Amino acid sequence: MKTLTRNILRTAITVILVILAFVAIFRAWVYYTASPWTRDARFSADIVAIAPDVSGLISQVNVKDNQLVKKDQVLFVIDQPRYQKALAQAEADVAYYQTLAQEKRVEAGRRNKLGVQAMSREEIDQANNVLQTVEHQLAKAVASRDLARLDLERTVIRAPADGWVTNLNVYTGEFITRGSTAVALVKENTFYVMAYLEETKLEGVRPGYRAEITPLGSSKTIKGTVDSIAAGVTNASSSSDSKGMASVDSNLEWVRLAQRVPVRIRLDHQQGNLWPSGTTATVVITGQEDRDTSQANFFQKLAMRCANWLIAMGHIPLLPGISALPLSLHARWCWRCLSVSIFSSKRRAGRY
Repeated sequence: MKTLTRNILRTAITVILVILAFVAIFRAWVYYTASPWTRDARFSADIVAIAPDVSGLISQVNVKDNQLVKKDQVLFVIDQPRYQKALAQAEADVAYYQTLAQEKRVEAGRRNKLGVQAMSREEIDQANNVLQTVEHQLAKAVASRDLARLDLERTVIRAPADGWVTNLNVYTGEFITRGSTAVALVKENTFYVMAYLEETKLEGVRPGYRAEITPLGSSKTIKGTVDSIAAGVTNASSSSDSKGMASVDSNLEWVRLAQRVPVRIRLDHQQGNLWPSGTTATVVITGQEDRDTSQANFFQKLAMRCANWLIAMGHIPLLPGISALPLSLHARWCWRCLSVSIFSSKRRAGRY
């Protein structure tokens, strides 16, 4: 009798736990299918690829990888003696042509003043032409000097904005060529979320709608606002051949995978680099206003917490196109996964 009572009690507890888990998962699915959502979202930021405008040996590296820098802070310096000498030569050319132009200007003025009574018109025109040529050479020398000065200034590579230096791939003594990317700068306070929503969910997404972002592996929810929706995506099933004719791939009519459309979400508050650019998150579009969870009952709160954890961690399997299935099939799938999980844990414990 005691054994029978114990077995009944165990069965009752198991059934109650399964029912509670089923209710929580069911409410979680109701909670999340009521609003457009996706697990395919990533944090992004404005990133500047920093490349020098001149070539040369790197003489100084003043920052470390992943360091926070301020605007105009020196990142690294390219060897300057070659560019200093080029500037000195250009300045010498400018001084020479300035002196020569002054002499030719005086000569041309003297001949123009004397006029044809003292010399021929050809000599006067020749003096004017020489002056014009020297002035052009002077202008060219000034431009070369300014370019040499600019090259010298650009041997010092500075941060274009506040941000984090990342993927630093330059070292002292290394030769770097003009235009080759040396380091990336992730701009501070420019983070946003790019959510890739299925086309079947776009009806409930509009610019200005509120969004909830849950980073992968975190229970914290970040608020944001839909900033914009992409105007188009690439059609992978269609292309053009060498003659410009359309080439369309064959698709199975009974399998239609929804296209994913990028939706840009602006964060209410910047989080520094707590979640770096490229990390993943779950996004829920809540509509014109944020969800009010203050009046939620126990099961609703439990459903919210279970959904945030299970979906963000990927513990609930998502099948291709499952979002188009009725909610009852969603619940049946979750019930099956839960039953298999409980049965497997009991087998490992030696109860079956």
